[in-house]
Amino acid sequence: MEKRSIYNWKNNFLGNKSKLYKQDSLIGSLESNDWTLDANVSIRSDQYRFINKGLFNPYTEIRNKYGELIGDIEYNNWTGGATISLVDRKYKWSTRNMWLSSWKIEDEQGELVEINPSVMGNGGTIESKANNELLLSISLYLQKRTTVMYSMIALIPVFTILLF
Repeated sequence: MEKRSIYNWKNNFLGNKSKLYKQDSLIGSLESNDWTLDANVSIRSDQYRFINKGLFNPYTEIRNKYGELIGDIEYNNWTGGATISLVDRKYKWSTRNMWLSSWKIEDEQGELVEINPSVMGNGGTIESKANNELLLSISLYLQKRTTVMYSMIALIPVFTILLF
């Protein structure tokens, strides 16, 4: 049986900062800008910057702490999924169920990471087979981006009513 590491994240009240824990030890954080969908993620000694680009064909650049481009994420607007392209590998981000309450990252061999946000949206768990800070960072970023995007979509009817 494969060993899975379990991590928990907790969001602050505004949801723009998250802290990542393994057991009870703080190992990382995410700080995001909800308007641009950009974020900085730090896990142990690794640091990554996620920079959102494109309006009609959105993608996200992944840069390391030296500013070097190490990968990107291309989104499929119809499925809500994404393709993660790193220097040496490709992964897929997709929902695990039709309620969009659980997500996964997988490669050609199968599922590596499972992301389960809490019902209240103030945190959740990440289970990972891969001992990889970059995949953990991508998981934290994508769950945050997904939450922001679905929140924006949910608010469209409210804004429509207010404008008319």
